[in-house]
Amino acid sequence: MNILLFFVIIPILMIFFLWISKNRNQIRGIMVAGSSLLLILAGILTYLYLTQRAAGDTAEMLFRSDYSWYSSLNIKLSLGVDGISVAMLILSSIIVFTGTFASWQLENQTKEFFLWFCLLSLGVFGFFITIDLFTMFMFYEIALIPMYLLIGVWGSGKKEYAAMKLTLMLMGASAILIAGILGIYFASGATSMNILEIAKAGNIPHDAQLIFFPMTFLGFGVLGALFPFHTWSPDGHASAPTAVSMLHAGVLMKLGGYGCFRVAMYLMPQAANELGWIFLIL
Repeated sequence: MNILLFFVIIPILMIFFLWISKNRNQIRGIMVAGSSLLLILAGILTYLYLTQRAAGDTAEMLFRSDYSWYSSLNIKLSLGVDGISVAMLILSSIIVFTGTFASWQLENQTKEFFLWFCLLSLGVFGFFITIDLFTMFMFYEIALIPMYLLIGVWGSGKKEYAAMKLTLMLMGASAILIAGILGIYFASGATSMNILEIAKAGNIPHDAQLIFFPMTFLGFGVLGALFPFHTWSPDGHASAPTAVSMLHAGVLMKLGGYGCFRVAMYLMPQAANELGWIFLIL
């Protein structure tokens, strides 16, 4: 079994065991065990990745594997990592681990809080290990949806306002993003949504790139606090619980930047070369 699959399996198991847990001690034990496993797994992955690179493996992505889950549209759970995604997995696992202890004394609906926190973590880890556009977008949305409840229920100050503002802006950006992703897929003429295959084919017409590059860059960029769509971020940080704010600042905003480079710039280099200066200023 591909080691990357465990970054999805462990959070799912954590959610299941949290769901059937009956007291705070069980909840804490599940969170400590799960977050520790994720941290150890990230360390093992880093070692294996560096070992393979040192041995001369120059493949663009390592630990590649495909698992078909919607064959009629050729949608797969395509896994693979490079140096950037490995670094983001390490960062994410550290923040999930420390965020668990930052929420140790939480009294209000502890079980529900950690359920949503694990779902958020599942989306983050899944996003960084997948290289299929549709599955990547699915994990992206899984990471965003829990933010509304985590801030709106367990936040402080103007938490309802901050949660609603964050959700509306990010969901609006997601609508633009999915349109851009579908545009890339159909314009490329590819038979799958695998990023590597689309990039290798290089069939996206120049005019199509000029349309879909801004859509995908903007869609991801809003989460990365791209000006002038950054106003949700200060309110979100100020109102979020400590662990959520840590994950928000440390990982989620980087998730937006990662998407800009992995999808927009990687798949549409001509448009990135022509329009990149505009987004660089922003």
